[in-house]
Amino acid sequence: MTHTITLIGASFDKDLSSGADLSGAPENALAHLAGTEIIWSPTGQPSRRRNVRSWLTFWPNETMAQDFVTQSHTHIPLLKDASEMLLGVLQPFATHGDVNWFDTSPAPMDLELVKRPDKGEPVFVITSLGLGSLGAGAIAMGQGIHAVRGALASRDDVRFEGQILPDDPRIDGPTLSLWDNQEALIKFAYRTDPHKSAMKVSDHEDLVRGSFTRCAVRSFGGTWQGKHVTLDSADQ
Repeated sequence: MTHTITLIGASFDKDLSSGADLSGAPENALAHLAGTEIIWSPTGQPSRRRNVRSWLTFWPNETMAQDFVTQSHTHIPLLKDASEMLLGVLQPFATHGDVNWFDTSPAPMDLELVKRPDKGEPVFVITSLGLGSLGAGAIAMGQGIHAVRGALASRDDVRFEGQILPDDPRIDGPTLSLWDNQEALIKFAYRTDPHKSAMKVSDHEDLVRGSFTRCAVRSFGGTWQGKHVTLDSADQ
């Protein structure tokens, strides 16, 4: 058994209504998060970007994950109207922290891990934050995320970055990024501002939990923000 994660992202030519996606959680998935993209203001306030939508799903094995991606238009009929779309198949090799994606109570992610990618190989990163209240700490974190996402968008070694604001507001929202290699990721996350400074806010009482999951990339491809992104195991 090899736990595998799928990411499906899509953008549309018009804003979607709150009930436009009728797909629901797929059968046999361990966890499933669906939601819109987030726009962060410089003041730290979030809003939904309703013409961009993503589905992040955790599977018991790679076969189920690949089948879901292959038949994505059947499982998610809304995709037929997408103007851009990307598909990713990922396998975790490191994870830390608690999430509330698999049960009603926050708990560590109990995932089977694959071999760490070799130096220079691409990695995909999923992070999350759980909010206890919407006070000064949450605003400071929102300001930090605004700065971090601006920095990520300008980097040549980041092939994709996004964030999901789940339809269910009780679920922690994940941030997503695809890096050329783990060395660039670690330097950005722990040694470089704005991310280094943003991490310090995590000690605030408003933020009750957090997590990161680093993944090896089995495949990742599509069109996003006008750019063609292609990556699979043959390229690594």
